[in-house]
Amino acid sequence: MPAVFNAQLSEVGGKYNVVNIIMSEAKYILPNAKYVALPNEVALRLKNELNQGKLIYIRKEFVDNPVSKDIPFEHFNIELPKELNQKKSAAKARVHQKISAYTSMLTAFDALEFWLISSKLTAMGFNVMDESNKEQTYLNIIQTGNDDLITDLERFLEVKDIFDNMMRKYRELKRYFKEIDECDDEKELEEVIDYNKGWLAN
Repeated sequence: MPAVFNAQLSEVGGKYNVVNIIMSEAKYILPNAKYVALPNEVALRLKNELNQGKLIYIRKEFVDNPVSKDIPFEHFNIELPKELNQKKSAAKARVHQKISAYTSMLTAFDALEFWLISSKLTAMGFNVMDESNKEQTYLNIIQTGNDDLITDLERFLEVKDIFDNMMRKYRELKRYFKEIDECDDEKELEEVIDYNKGWLAN
């Protein structure tokens, strides 16, 4: 069975830290990040560890020069965070798991379709990307009575809604991570985490 999941990695000295476990298609949203495909069973086990606030590392050679196609679970080192910076990293990783539910809603094909439809409508004189006049533009498309154009508009709005929700979560994520980075002690970190539970749950 082909891998459905990828691990998003960040370099930490001579090893990689597993930042997130995502659906394979979602990696195209952040194409410059470092990823490695995982066997589905391994990915689900690692995802569970991240959700428990644990830190996950893997030696670089296991990723950059793998001895086999599938990376076994045993190649990952799993630790409980002890220092403040480690607990900050663990808090961020837990949030990445929640945000993944949003990024997985948008595939590379959705993004391509969104771009093609918006380009087509704009070329026909309907500038659907102009936020300042969008309601009138949408109305003009509907008033054409052209079923194909109306179907295009419906699909455009469907994908745009996913985009908008993702951007809202991304802005909240940046704010939340900034607050985490500014914490000076564990008590302050716990207060920030507790305060932000609301938007993380939605």
